[in-house]
Amino acid sequence: MPDADAAESGTGTQSLQRAVILLREVASHGNRGARLTDLVADSGLSKATVRRLLAALIRESLLEQDESTRRYYLGADTFVLGTIAAARFGTHNLSPNAVARLSALSHAKYVGESIPLAALLCDRHKISERGSAVALVYESAAGHTSRLTYAELSDYSRRFAAVLRGLGIRKGDAVATLLPKGPELLIAMLATWRLGAIHVPLFTAFGSPAISFRLNHSGSKVLITTRSLRSSASAEVAGGLRAVVVEGYGAVPGHTKDLSFWSSLHMATPLDNVASLRGEDLFVLLYTLSIGGTPKGIPVPVSALAGIEEHMRLGLDLRDDDVYWNLGDPAWGGGLYYAIIGPLLLGRATVLCDGPFDAGQIYRVLAKHKATNLAASPYWYNAMRSFEKIQPGSAELRLRVASSVGELLPDELINWAAERLGVRLHDHYGQAETGVFVSNHQAVTLQFRRPPGSIGHQVPGFKVVILDAAGRECPIGQKGEIAIDTEKSPLHWFDRYHNESEGTSVRYNFGRRYYLTGDVGRMDAEGNVYFLGTKENAISSSGYLVVPSQLEAALTSHPAVAQAVVVGRPDRLRGEVVKAFVVLNSGRRPSADVAEEIAQHARGQLPPYSLPPEIEFVARMPSALGWKSRQPTESGVAGRK
Repeated sequence: MPDADAAESGTGTQSLQRAVILLREVASHGNRGARLTDLVADSGLSKATVRRLLAALIRESLLEQDESTRRYYLGADTFVLGTIAAARFGTHNLSPNAVARLSALSHAKYVGESIPLAALLCDRHKISERGSAVALVYESAAGHTSRLTYAELSDYSRRFAAVLRGLGIRKGDAVATLLPKGPELLIAMLATWRLGAIHVPLFTAFGSPAISFRLNHSGSKVLITTRSLRSSASAEVAGGLRAVVVEGYGAVPGHTKDLSFWSSLHMATPLDNVASLRGEDLFVLLYTLSIGGTPKGIPVPVSALAGIEEHMRLGLDLRDDDVYWNLGDPAWGGGLYYAIIGPLLLGRATVLCDGPFDAGQIYRVLAKHKATNLAASPYWYNAMRSFEKIQPGSAELRLRVASSVGELLPDELINWAAERLGVRLHDHYGQAETGVFVSNHQAVTLQFRRPPGSIGHQVPGFKVVILDAAGRECPIGQKGEIAIDTEKSPLHWFDRYHNESEGTSVRYNFGRRYYLTGDVGRMDAEGNVYFLGTKENAISSSGYLVVPSQLEAALTSHPAVAQAVVVGRPDRLRGEVVKAFVVLNSGRRPSADVAEEIAQHARGQLPPYSLPPEIEFVARMPSALGWKSRQPTESGVAGRK
């Protein structure tokens, strides 16, 4: 006859193991909560067993169930136990599986009803032991270095918040910045968030139509810019705006109603109040050319800070003693999230460089500031490789880690960085709508042997899948569309585009379960993700995606152009060079002057980086290009409303 105690012990052990499985499954759903059907499917246990164990865990306060949604969440005693254990562990010495579970909960401090955003990003660093910490190391175009501490940033942003309030800005209003990289940008952003307002970053290289579209579409009430950039807003749009201009950036006369940035700031009485936001409240409205070339507004909620913080700590391995430099422009997702918001969130310094930029400037700044943690696009690493003659000696560089985001990282560039920079270049992949969600982590505990061509593993807190044309998950190794399983991705935050439903439906074409990236890829049995191209066949040039239909519409709107087709020509430095084949209308003869005239016409409709550096006139469009008659449309031109 079996020993009763032994039998009971075995049953108890098995029940305990199953209960732990359920706790982990609930944790993996984070603040979204887990449905009973999810837990049954993911745990592999019977529904009766899951129900019994859930009831036991609820009795012990390790789980709780929301009465309205019937979803399960971690309970109060789980928090107590975790808090006690936290004294013994840090993120960097956890196993990958433990980090994945932690990521599901990491956004807990960014949800709720009362989140003082400006205090999180600035004030708490001023009053802590890091009170004299530097928030910004600013390198001017002339090579002069200045620093802005968190104490100064707090004071200046409190004063500028009072200026904005005087202009009528209240919680939920949109405030746009069209500024170079510099201290004024950080001050304006923090001041905006002190009021609970929404920051709208604008790219300084955009033309007037693109700027005006974004100002109008976002409903921005105030534009903070420079004298030289003030005219980028069309007269029609500018008439409904109040503007604050930074002194000293140009000699163009200002409008009589404009305020001067520094003069107004110094005269203002600091605003002590900090607006509280909810996790779902917006704090950024970021525009991008993501689908079909049409500008899309991406509402970024406070809860997105969880993914930003995780990437700063684990993806980029930003440490207290690092000198961190991210070359991304703050008007785009990579620069905004990880060059500005991320360092502020962690209380670290960020390096910003103004003025003309080239490989020589990169090497000079790296050596001058002894940068240890570098993030840039493959374009800039290619530029550095092409100018090896001016590269400082290895003794002058202090790089500890280097990261790349923006496009596929060639293996030869990784090999060059290891040989000449002394670091292994790590690839990261994401979108403005998601942040980084596939990564070759810099954090030691999450590193792995990267197969050639892989862009990394899914980031803890995200579930990455490959979908076929019918929206079904593909078998291992099969090519399909890279997607995020939102039900199993607690760090995924994108919900919709601003005032636009068509683009949102494209992202969620198979329902809310899956977010679609528009990129093609595959995944192997070890979880390595491979990027194979974009569904839109966009051209990647100098780190920017150029949508051919957008540029073709701009070209064919010129009265001399009958047909235009835009293609990408491979280029070692820039990835691809944009080339336009143009058929002229009868009566116009090809010449360099006509090519320049057409280029100048397109310049007024598109950002500068979209202009084709090569225009080739042809008598008839080659059939190999697959030309179809295209007429310029409103949706095909960036910035045209």
